[in-house]
Amino acid sequence: MRKEIPLVFENKRGEQLIGILHLPKKEKPPLVVLVHGFGQTKSKRSLVRLARFLEKEGIAVFRFDFSGCGDSEGELENTTLKRQIEDLDTVIKGIFKQVNLDSRRMAFVAESLGCVAATLYYKNHSDISLKTIVFWTPAFCQKKLIPIWNSEEQLKEWKKKGYLIVKDKKMGLEYLKENENKDYSSVLSKIHLPILILHGEKDEVVPLKFSEKLAKKYKNIKLVKLDTDHKFEDYFEQQKLIKETVSWIKKYLF
Repeated sequence: MRKEIPLVFENKRGEQLIGILHLPKKEKPPLVVLVHGFGQTKSKRSLVRLARFLEKEGIAVFRFDFSGCGDSEGELENTTLKRQIEDLDTVIKGIFKQVNLDSRRMAFVAESLGCVAATLYYKNHSDISLKTIVFWTPAFCQKKLIPIWNSEEQLKEWKKKGYLIVKDKKMGLEYLKENENKDYSSVLSKIHLPILILHGEKDEVVPLKFSEKLAKKYKNIKLVKLDTDHKFEDYFEQQKLIKETVSWIKKYLF
């Protein structure tokens, strides 16, 4: 039977981080950590399906909720990249302490803002044996994306009130201050791992042109375009998303 094991870790702020480990029967398997986007969760259908496909291939997968998301403790309005990087450090160290996995074979699959968190984490922890990274719709250029996501009126309201309500999400001012003038893509110049980017041609949240620019600039990046939007909700395109990701991961972990 498939093993999907709940794991709980405590971050530096005393908050419980909840995750699910997909553990194959294979002895000491490699590990893939799934890093969700802003306000998303470990239970996003595409992440769950990917984890189960990889587990069938003999790869352990850990998907977890950042603080303030899903089942983890904390509030979304307190989200910052700094805190997400700390959370990522907590779960990675915790997994290897609790489970007999091959620490020499590891990969990240990250989406949207999670791509930034995963990349910055690796930049500061290059001692881990990361073999590859897969990005889904990476959101590196925050200073150009934040104005796409928010009108001038919303940004003024955000700064005046100290928060912004977007649908069912409350975004704190600390996130805006941290990122409104940042383009994190320059960090990629220091990372020489093979990187796969999967990006929807109909993405209006993070337009495709941002990933096209990265693929053109860095030789270690391969870009695959899909006929879908930011969320990859189209069934057939999601199938392609998972197939491309699994194929790439197997290439570098085995």
